[in-house]
Amino acid sequence: MDRVRFAIVGCGGMGGRHLLGLKELHDSGMGNVELVAACDLRRDNAEHLADEAERLLGRRPGVYTDMAEMVARIPDLQAVDITTEGGSHHRVACAAFDLGLHVLVEKPMGITVRACNQILAAQARAGKVLSVAENYRRDPMNRLTRALLDADAIGTPYLYMDISSGSGNRIVITPWRHMKHMGGMLLDGGVHNADLMLYFMGDVREVYAQTRLWEKTRYRPDDIGGLKSFYERWAAEMPASIQATAEDTLVSVLNFSNGALGQWTQSYAGHGQGSGLRVIYGSKGSMTPGGSRNGVPPVLHLDGAGEIRGDALLELAPSYHLDDISARLYGTDSTSATRPAAYQMPFPDADRKLLAIENYEFADCILRGTNPEVDGRVGRRAVAICYASFESGVLNRPVTLDEIEAEATGRYEADVNAHYGL
Repeated sequence: MDRVRFAIVGCGGMGGRHLLGLKELHDSGMGNVELVAACDLRRDNAEHLADEAERLLGRRPGVYTDMAEMVARIPDLQAVDITTEGGSHHRVACAAFDLGLHVLVEKPMGITVRACNQILAAQARAGKVLSVAENYRRDPMNRLTRALLDADAIGTPYLYMDISSGSGNRIVITPWRHMKHMGGMLLDGGVHNADLMLYFMGDVREVYAQTRLWEKTRYRPDDIGGLKSFYERWAAEMPASIQATAEDTLVSVLNFSNGALGQWTQSYAGHGQGSGLRVIYGSKGSMTPGGSRNGVPPVLHLDGAGEIRGDALLELAPSYHLDDISARLYGTDSTSATRPAAYQMPFPDADRKLLAIENYEFADCILRGTNPEVDGRVGRRAVAICYASFESGVLNRPVTLDEIEAEATGRYEADVNAHYGL
């Protein structure tokens, strides 16, 4: 099998997660990538990832702190997997394109919409593949959800609700996720929600929202939950408390281009009992979408038929078939490999399988000259949903995604752009 020679750029927690995805892809027997370099401004991070790569993959990639030097030393390098923090995505991606490389970049595609636009301009100059690493939609349970919508299982969707709250005053995963100039959790986490809206319901036309920063002081948590194993190496660097600058609560109404309405409420300042609800209402019933990285299948409630779950869902979704790499990684047995109605595995296992799928698709697009599912325009649209919400909160009026993407308005992101010299 042909293999794309590529580098991981950004060797912290997310880079380590992508490395585990490469191990999963390697073990699947469908590996189409070869990790030849690890690059990070912190050499100790790059050395650590290279050591882990040698342990997991049997070969130690080269270690670099500068992309230009890396390309000079590895002239047949084809691509980079950018897993740096979000504020540097535009600088690293644009530099990679200018060096003649294909780019896979973690979400959010850019720290602002202007940053996304710069990445798209650099891609156009280079004529290379750009893929945004958005993993939730790739989960088999979300694929099943989409297939049920395509099959008209609940009729015409007209209301999408996504509501969640939790975290209180704790630092969520890492301190930078609470800083406005680094995007904040409503961008870093919210872009997942935005991408699922696009995947399930189609394009968003307009957003009307309010935002708040309730918890201005955040405290180091005792445990960071399911992501602990990915970030514990840097746990000692987390301060006892931080002063947050990014909003932690969003309440919004969305108008989809197909006429449906959406209600997106997300708070990382919820004390007490955490909560979460995602549901799609249609003309024939409702559906709770499948889970992401937990194997929980969708559940239908149809007028006159009651609740439908499990294998019975498959009869309503004839188009539901996983692609070859997803079936190899998530198939539960020989008869249901391409049509699993559920799966059971620990969160870290599900996480690395989705990252393996992202890397496989990226390399396949390079080898075959095709376009990835989440290309730059889809990635920018998800960022635009978040920024339309933030901008609406500042302007106190509905904001269209088209005016956000065209930079016709941008008061909220102005100081973030200024911070990065955009």
